[in-house]
Amino acid sequence: MNTPQIDSLHMQIALDASCISCNHLGVAADRDEDGRERNKRATRRALRAATLELASQRGLDDVPIEEIARRAGVSTRTFFNYFDTKEDAALLELFVIDEADLSEFATTANPGGAWRDLSRLFVADVARAERSDGQDLPRYLQLHARHPVLAARQMGRFAMFLGRLTEAIAERLGGTPPTRLRAEVMAGSCLTAVRVGLDQWTALQGRTPAARWVAAAFAEFEGAFGDGPSRP
Repeated sequence: MNTPQIDSLHMQIALDASCISCNHLGVAADRDEDGRERNKRATRRALRAATLELASQRGLDDVPIEEIARRAGVSTRTFFNYFDTKEDAALLELFVIDEADLSEFATTANPGGAWRDLSRLFVADVARAERSDGQDLPRYLQLHARHPVLAARQMGRFAMFLGRLTEAIAERLGGTPPTRLRAEVMAGSCLTAVRVGLDQWTALQGRTPAARWVAAAFAEFEGAFGDGPSRP
């Protein structure tokens, strides 16, 4: 399969999202973050990396939490300060969209621009995940493919987020019964666009940024959702 040409809309969404992501979760945040928060983030990353490494080698079922903690250089008690189970430590950290960002999206008085704004939010989130997990992101996807329990747990977490997202979209579109239906379809389509974009990126072994593929997937829905709320 050849890499498709990314048109100006795809590229602009990806570039805009990268700027949003940097402002909210990237360099600026690092500058303002105190030492304690940096240490907490580093410990979380170390625990996730240890879980991924050991589970990829032997399978998650055969890896005790105590070994994950040792590999990360922390105590078992510290592990439970960050995760309830080892399965939680092996989940993708996607859809980490701030409540403030969802609230801002919901209260913006421009229903017709909702899909483009959603594209920016989700592409920024994927760009953040790609920066955070780097080359490990496709390994997480492969691990989930090998362990259905992880895929099911991940979908459960996504479903919880889906409810919040649907409410935000419904508010943006006006909160009427017809727009509620559209909001639910749009919310589900957001998750589909992220999944398909990541699938395409993984199939090409990450030769281009994942955010570009997700932007391209979102753009495929532009004809359906780009003109504002429908009127049944």
